[in-house]
Amino acid sequence: MRHGSSRVLSSTVALASVVLVAGCATTGSAPTATSSGAGAASTTTVRTTIVVPAGFDPAKGASLPDFLLARMAFDTLVRKDTGGIVGGLATTWTSTPTSATFTLRTDATCTDGTKITPTIVKASLEHLADPKTTASSAVSVFGPGNAPKVTADDAANTVTVTVERPWDLVGGLTIATAGIVCPAGLADPEALEAGTVKGAGSGPYTLTAQQSGASYTFELRTDYTAWPKRSQEPAGAVPKTVQLVVSLDPTAATNLVKNGQLDIAQINAESIPRVEGDGSAKSKVFPFSDYYLVFNERPGSPFADPAVRKAVAQAIDHAAFEKVTSKGTGEVLSYLATKNTPCWDSDSSFVIPTDLAAAKKVLAGKTFRLLGPQIIGTNGAGNVYLQEVLRSAGATVQLENTDVGTWVSKAFGAPDAWDVQVFADLNFIGSLASPLPFFSGPAVEAGGGNLGAVKNAAADAAFAQGLAATDEQGRCSGLRAAHQALVKAADTVPLVNDAFIYAVRPGFDVSMLGGALDDPTFRITGASS
Repeated sequence: MRHGSSRVLSSTVALASVVLVAGCATTGSAPTATSSGAGAASTTTVRTTIVVPAGFDPAKGASLPDFLLARMAFDTLVRKDTGGIVGGLATTWTSTPTSATFTLRTDATCTDGTKITPTIVKASLEHLADPKTTASSAVSVFGPGNAPKVTADDAANTVTVTVERPWDLVGGLTIATAGIVCPAGLADPEALEAGTVKGAGSGPYTLTAQQSGASYTFELRTDYTAWPKRSQEPAGAVPKTVQLVVSLDPTAATNLVKNGQLDIAQINAESIPRVEGDGSAKSKVFPFSDYYLVFNERPGSPFADPAVRKAVAQAIDHAAFEKVTSKGTGEVLSYLATKNTPCWDSDSSFVIPTDLAAAKKVLAGKTFRLLGPQIIGTNGAGNVYLQEVLRSAGATVQLENTDVGTWVSKAFGAPDAWDVQVFADLNFIGSLASPLPFFSGPAVEAGGGNLGAVKNAAADAAFAQGLAATDEQGRCSGLRAAHQALVKAADTVPLVNDAFIYAVRPGFDVSMLGGALDDPTFRITGASS
């Protein structure tokens, strides 16, 4: 798995939609500038930030910057929107627990003018599903253990995706890595990955310039008409040019927005007062990454003992952890996903309460290794906080506060290198199901996704119940019960949902519609200073 240096890849699962549903979306038109009281737009360009991406083949995207580039140049069949899902390359669709059929719009073309047909969509989705592509997000699109069958009917203008195990195929196909690659791109995979193929794209923008590791420039296609029709179109005009500038330092990015060198930039919570203090910009806060603990429960680990896991949960003050990591912009979690997630409820009775005195009785004299990526608070401040809290409870804690790449390699590939880790999860599907396979099924060394070799029969049974349910109530009940069983048994400790924060200069705006982390919508709203 490849991950970016800002956030991790989407988790490996989504939940099947087990009720027959139908959706439709009419053809959208190009969004235009609206009256915002700020005057006429003085530019057609948005300059914003990105972390270094790995490549341009959407199917191989494994980190947020990869997903952002894919969204610029490749359209998906469907898109997330406030209140539900709307059409992208598809206008209507129907789905069952194991299949989804999409009717394509008739005006969509590739960047070389080739008409996008069901056969083209089929070839692209088969590229995503092909094991040779090594698409780490394919499991989120098609479901764990599923080898999808894709059929195309050019005469009827439909594409059908069928899987063996129930899955939310419509939700999965909203992810940017399911972006449709046109024939020119599939014909030259190496050039597709490098971003140099002409005619590979199906989306609104084309890559016109890149300085690898420094900047990427996209230009709006003059012939593009396949806009999704949103329930409420964001105010402003679509930028004709988007310049993505690599920025690894949120403090420096803040300065660049304040002095007018950038229009929109990711910043950290500490920078909000600087951004808003002089009126040079505003901050926009979006729910983003779910943080929770994963324990190594293999024989020989101190956390094979449930009493030791419970003591760790008792030692942590969740509100204090949020202040350290998110500075009041985050959300303390009870489930392993934010309150914006379908099926979430306000019940927190299953969460192990803080009890430092009880924790000290168990943790005194214990020694264990804590692994965490440096994105958990500024420079990994959240990891350091956990180390100090557990030390105050009497434990000896060896902290490895490391870069994301090292964390990923050890989290997924070196189960003997850690005893407990802070996991940072991007739930692109937006489901309570997304985190569960990290705690069920075969362990990673056996080819599964179970990071800590957890064995929780109650959680497994509830997860299976949720997947098999034929109604929303049953589905939600099963998923909630699975989370609750894991938290009660201290197989995990929910911590916080950390925020994604943008600094936005006057005259510009950004939104994440429907909580789509991979689909920021940039707009030019009026005159800028």
